[in-house]
Amino acid sequence: MLIAKKPLPAVTTSNPLVVQHNAMVNAGFTMSALEMRFFLAMLSRISREDSILPTCRITVKELCPDSTSATVYADVREMVTRMLSRILLLEILGPNGERVKQPDIQGFPLMGRALYLKKEGVVEAVFNDHLRPYLLELTSNFTKAQLSQLLKIKRPASHRIYWLLREYAAFGKRTVGVDELRHILGFTDEYADRFDHFKARVLEPARKELSQTDLPFTYELLKEGRVVSAIRFLFLPNSAQASALPSAAVEPWAQALFEVGVADKSLEVVREKLAAGEYEEGYVHYVLATVRAQVQSGKVKKEAGAVYKALTDGYLLPTYRKMNLSPAAKPNRSTKAAQPAHGFTKAGVSVAGERRRLLSGLEDARGTLAFVKSSDLYDERTRPEAITRTQATIADLEQQLARFGS
Repeated sequence: MLIAKKPLPAVTTSNPLVVQHNAMVNAGFTMSALEMRFFLAMLSRISREDSILPTCRITVKELCPDSTSATVYADVREMVTRMLSRILLLEILGPNGERVKQPDIQGFPLMGRALYLKKEGVVEAVFNDHLRPYLLELTSNFTKAQLSQLLKIKRPASHRIYWLLREYAAFGKRTVGVDELRHILGFTDEYADRFDHFKARVLEPARKELSQTDLPFTYELLKEGRVVSAIRFLFLPNSAQASALPSAAVEPWAQALFEVGVADKSLEVVREKLAAGEYEEGYVHYVLATVRAQVQSGKVKKEAGAVYKALTDGYLLPTYRKMNLSPAAKPNRSTKAAQPAHGFTKAGVSVAGERRRLLSGLEDARGTLAFVKSSDLYDERTRPEAITRTQATIADLEQQLARFGS
């Protein structure tokens, strides 16, 4: 006897924090304004705890909150049809979900299923299962943004630029080649020979829209001869942090590498090696100090290149490990006893790193609370429960932070 499986409940409530893999942030695709709002609504229904892609129920009212058009329902129905044929050009990830050098690119269907329920005025949809590595259980190589900020943006291209800058929010700048940006925004033929049109119709509208968000920016045009080849976006580092919390979005080693000129993309390579246990954070700082001494003595001219080579090739590792294993470098008993309080937790995790993680979580939770209290996406039934749950999260994070002191 066959027993029918109980269907999974559809997700109807948005999460204030939206997260996606950086490979998706940099993927090449284009959408209409309505499609982008639908895409965002689906992203906002994915929880950080989800292990399967949820089936989402999104009302027409949520997709078109300000529309008075008599054709709004027909517009949504047509949008669903277009989304079913939408393809994303995504990087193929490494075995642990990491981005790789010179990745292969594959086209993935965006939707696994999408259905417009006319009588209910609801779209019921689920992402294609191939997108799971880009959306679920993300522990690294991801970017997060507050839904309340994303909802302020109307133009699809402005949305994509917001995410590109959000990925680099800790550094306060990002340089993108014009051709690369056109590819990411899905402009295959548009503006190929008319940068002045691209500036007027894409860059300037994005600058104006993002000025109303937590990520306002200016930009510089970089030229090769008379041709604009790249755009350098400039913005305040960690501008999303409305509170006075210390910077929690970037690791000290990454900031140190960035300051000596190591390329943005190269930081991901180092991050992957750290995560894989090829070396520890101390080796990064050892490399920086060693190469800096070589620069000062005139042995090395290009500091950033020498640092990156030492971190990727690991040729200084034997010396670093030998130095750390020498009797002079071994801590005495009193030092060992003090380490958990000052340098590492009992689990061997850096105290500074754990504190940054908790501060980042606290920032997110406070943003979530503000969103839940004011958003029209919650009603009298769902709002109290969401507020209570978020307040409990904040209290727990504050309690954990208290253990580390101010």
